[in-house]
Amino acid sequence: MEDDKVLHNILLKKAKEAEYSSFEIEQINLQTETLFIRYFLEREAAKVVEGTKIEDEVLKKIYDENKEFYTFPEKVKLDTIFIREQDKAEKLLKEVTVANFNEIKEKNDEKTDVTQKNVDDNFIFITDIHPAIAEEIFNENKKDVILANLVPVQEGFHIVYLKDKEDKRQATFEEAKETILNDVKRNLFGQAYNQLIADIANEKVTLETNETKEENQEK
Repeated sequence: MEDDKVLHNILLKKAKEAEYSSFEIEQINLQTETLFIRYFLEREAAKVVEGTKIEDEVLKKIYDENKEFYTFPEKVKLDTIFIREQDKAEKLLKEVTVANFNEIKEKNDEKTDVTQKNVDDNFIFITDIHPAIAEEIFNENKKDVILANLVPVQEGFHIVYLKDKEDKRQATFEEAKETILNDVKRNLFGQAYNQLIADIANEKVTLETNETKEENQEK
């Protein structure tokens, strides 16, 4: 963290010492002003969100009216043997069974990433795994099986052991509550942000109108 600060100060010093054309200075000032304006608007919009109490009844109503959007995808437990050469992968696929999977994996797995080799036994969402593997799993109705086909990936082939799977299911309100709350806050933030701009623009119109009236009265 301290190194980052030192580097920041060095780069800032270099940037300040450089020479800039009038156009470049204008662009720098414009970007600075734009960033300053955005920071102000985001800060004020965030204050509106923080000061707004969102009742559970509101969240529950959103949940009840949009249940189809609050679901958990299918989950699976799996392990794979990665082989680079297709001939070798096809030969092993004919030999491997659930019973000897670990033994064959120990002798033949060609993964280089240790974290990928040492697979834990936890469920993972099917949306989080390689699309090619997910597609093969979708075509398999059983569990605790070796998938019938090799799964081709960029550098080789996977032999997949599908240990277990859980069907897609509806999230309960308590499970979906935080997601709904974040969505509401995000929408509220956007509305507050745009309303601030509208209010400030209206202030400008009102101010100009009052100034025009004062000028007319003086005449």
